[in-house]
Order: sequence, then structure tokens, then C-alpha cells
Amino acid sequence: MSAKDRTFYLGTSGWAHRDWVGQLYPHEMLAAAYLTTYAQHFATVELEHTRYQVPTRHMVQSWYRRTPASFRFSPCLPRAITHDSRLQQVGDALDNFLTVIAELGDKLGPILVQLPENFRSSEQEQLETFLSLLPPELSFAIEFRHGSWLRDTTFTLLEAHQVAWVVVEAPFLPRVPRVTANFAYVRWHGRPGTGQRARRQTDPAAAFHPWVPILRHLARQTGCVYGYVRNSFSGYAPRDCETLLELLGEGQ
Repeated sequence: MSAKDRTFYLGTSGWAHRDWVGQLYPHEMLAAAYLTTYAQHFATVELEHTRYQVPTRHMVQSWYRRTPASFRFSPCLPRAITHDSRLQQVGDALDNFLTVIAELGDKLGPILVQLPENFRSSEQEQLETFLSLLPPELSFAIEFRHGSWLRDTTFTLLEAHQVAWVVVEAPFLPRVPRVTANFAYVRWHGRPGTGQRARRQTDPAAAFHPWVPILRHLARQTGCVYGYVRNSFSGYAPRDCETLLELLGEGQ
């Protein structure tokens, strides 16, 4: 399926997880082949690696070469910007990251801004200043982790900057399928009691079936939905994502 025909970009957070060996990756496969194999199953990946370390240009170029033309990467903004600096005086760090990640070219999807759990709405001024730094030609999505942001002023601010509100399945916020940009962004973190043993016994179709109408509604509003299953289930993220794609009638 070409990029222009695709409505749902669904994948996982990261691709190089050791507990996927024997499931998504054969035991004899070299780690260097993981991304190419991953891209045969999913149309996008969320780059958690970039939260902790700004990649080199060579690394980003390698990601580009090893994936098909329609593939999309959603890099996470570095923690040095979101957590260490709490969005303050980050212009140079932001420019440096965006310059490197621009090597993804037309494969660059939305950039995820994941805020700390203790980043509250009392810090809205810092957020407003930060949002004004974001280049409008790129797409950004922001994940809040504190309930104080669940208010209309937050949605209005994001709409003004065309930054997507991240819809989450998580313990820290309720599910709020709000649209604030020309695309939607969803993350499935899992909830307490959904660890490895519980997930093995749970039918993923039953867990994800309620999401189908939500995702279709988001798609009708925006035309494009990005969604990522995090690796919280000890190897079951690929299985769960494939199940979700089947429920939506989507495929590579």
C-alpha cells in the first residue's frame, strides 16, 4: 500500500527488542536485519531511542535506506529537552535534533513530545513558548501525563499550533480521543495487570476491539492516524499490533 493510500500508520515503539526473537525475528537473524524485517510487517515505528540519545546522521541515513518508500518514522524528542530542561531555553537543542532527524526526509512522521508526569498546567507559559519554536512544516504530537491538562484551554492551544493531542491507553490519563491537528496520534501503554503472564492469557482481539470505532472516528476527522503499541507486554507488542491491523482490515 502506498503512502497516499494509507489512512492508518500503526506500529510499535522501537523494533530492536530481544524478547521479539523467536516471535517476529528468527533466532538466527542478525540484529542488523531487524528493521528491514520489521518494515515488512508494519508501516511505521516510533523511535524511543531518540529520547535518550540524539542519533548520528549516519544512523538516520541507515534507517532511511533499510525501509520502503512508504515507511514512516516517529522520533521521540530527547529527554534533555522535555525532562531535563522542561521545555525551557531549548532552542539550540531543538534545532540540533531537528537538523539530524531531517535526514529521514519524506519518511519523517510526527515527532513525539512526551512530557514528564509532574509537568502540570501551571507550566503552560513554558509550553506556549516551546510551541512557538516548532517549525510549522513539521508535524508534532504531545503526550501529557498529568490530569491538569485535561481542559479546553489545552486543546485550543494545541489547535492554534496544529500539534496533535496524544490519545493514550494508560494508567496516568483517561482515554480522550480529541483531535487538535490534521492527523491523530495514539499510544497504547497498557494498564496494571497487563504484564507478560496476563497478556499471554488475554485475547488481544477482545482488548483492541473497542478501539476500532475510535480509530475510525479519528480517521474520519483527520484522514491519517498514527498509533503505537509500546513494548510493555514482554514481546507481545507485535502480536497486538498485528491483531489491531486485522481488526481494522488493514495490511502492508
